Amino acid sequence: MIDTADRNALREHIREALAIGDLDFDAVIEDCVEHLHGVAEAGPVRAAAAEIAAEEFAAYRSDQESWPDLLDADRLIRAFRELEMAGIVAREDFACCQSCGTAEIGAEAPEGAGMRGYVFCHHQDVQAAVAGHGVYLAYGTFGGDEAATTRIGEEVVAVLRRHGLAPDWNGDPGRRIAVPMTWRRRRFGRLAAWPGGPEPEDAGPLTVTYRDYARGRGEDDGVPMPLAGARQVLLGLTPRKGDFATFEGRSGAIVQLIWEDGPRLWLESPDTTTQSSRGRHVTPAEAEEAIRVLADEDRADLAWLGDLEVRPWSDG
Repeated sequence: MIDTADRNALREHIREALAIGDLDFDAVIEDCVEHLHGVAEAGPVRAAAAEIAAEEFAAYRSDQESWPDLLDADRLIRAFRELEMAGIVAREDFACCQSCGTAEIGAEAPEGAGMRGYVFCHHQDVQAAVAGHGVYLAYGTFGGDEAATTRIGEEVVAVLRRHGLAPDWNGDPGRRIAVPMTWRRRRFGRLAAWPGGPEPEDAGPLTVTYRDYARGRGEDDGVPMPLAGARQVLLGLTPRKGDFATFEGRSGAIVQLIWEDGPRLWLESPDTTTQSSRGRHVTPAEAEEAIRVLADEDRADLAWLGDLEVRPWSDG
């Protein structure tokens, strides 16, 4: 049997998993079984977790309808993508702890890209931020000296502030950067569903398909989303070669993007009549604007970007 204390522990664990945002219903249940491993038998834990999770998934889906357009986590990840394009490997919810993250972050730098440094928050940081305690960012260089590490820290702080966050750092390269925030992520499609719950409704003007191979997540069947959800998908894509997203408007107009080596973000609109796509490499901010235009105006014309390249599908 599961006593009251264990049920409360399960509920808190499920709420944390919902806010972090990576696990679907079944994965949350199995995570609960592992969480109470050795405390209670798997069968009763799984049954209790399924009951509690159904309640919490429904409450979370309802609660997010009242959230502001831009969340703290959106701001952080938006800043991270800008840093990535500027030559600083930036990863959120990366590795289990600071020691593992520091040991593994070098593998995230594309070979030959000349990345100048790194910044990341690890899983335990994100867990703390779910409870409103903010995140702490580790940063550094790939073999640089203390002065170079300080410059990376200064650049990270400047970009975070530009994106509406209030980092706390005294300039000491031996001190992590504190960012006051609460972590929560929107849930759509498979990540928002639970057995016996309502069928997904038309939640917005866009239908989104994406695949983040680096994190092993995505939606292959097309999920209706409002603009805020589509933006979350765009920002959340790990900037590694092959990770992609496709956004379709009400009329069938399409804007799609993919991360390429560099890292560079390729944005295009396909044209079935010419069997080709027109696009170019863009900043994440430009990609956001293209998705906004598609959501608000149902238009995938990228001419406003200028200097578009035509890529025949036969070349792919």
